[in-house]
Amino acid sequence: MNSNLSVVMPVHNEAAGIERVVSAFYDEIIRKTGAEFIIAEDGSTDGTKEVLQNISTKLPIRLYLGRRRKGYALAAKDALRQASSTYVLFSDSDGQYIPSDFWSIWSKKDDADVVIGTKVNRAEGVHRLILSRGFHFFVRVLFGVRLRDIDSGFRLVKRTMLLSVLDNVEKLEYSFWGEFTIRAHSSNAKIVEVPVRHYARAEGGTRIYGIRKLPFIVSKQFLGLVRLRLELSAMKKR
Repeated sequence: MNSNLSVVMPVHNEAAGIERVVSAFYDEIIRKTGAEFIIAEDGSTDGTKEVLQNISTKLPIRLYLGRRRKGYALAAKDALRQASSTYVLFSDSDGQYIPSDFWSIWSKKDDADVVIGTKVNRAEGVHRLILSRGFHFFVRVLFGVRLRDIDSGFRLVKRTMLLSVLDNVEKLEYSFWGEFTIRAHSSNAKIVEVPVRHYARAEGGTRIYGIRKLPFIVSKQFLGLVRLRLELSAMKKR
């Protein structure tokens, strides 16, 4: 096993496509690097558990099954805590990222604490693109973070940086990685972005950004950003 790299992937209700995604990441990254592969299932109800259990009999993965749904942020945090290597690669499990783009991210590991895989030509609905642009605007105004894709679910993080920030991520329910990046930036972490390809979902899927929920999500995100700004400002005054 390569002690330098852990690959972490949370999964929820991805029965239709998860075997393809796991196999692709295994063939491109795990097989070539010897990294540990941590898959954390989050209370799926569509047969994902059974698919993953079958995969675990064929491939050397560390599989954690959830009895009940925790939600993306808590599931991601619990999964990331299981990583034991110097570097941790995190990827969402919906098949929108290409495993071979890992190598571009990996090539920057010595240059930064956090290497973000920034989505090129985002394959998302118009309402999600609008929401993302609005979110990034407020992040720039409130925190001075000038990154193009702070909430990307495909990134490499030094484990020391990860653990120093992870427990405090709790303000932005709908942007776990956005808050992580803001907190990392506030702690003077070096953050770089690498362009990665992004494709539309082919199968299944959990969608938290339905059009009807947009007003609720926008208001909750804005309040979360304000609370986070107040918290970080107070910390700097100590």
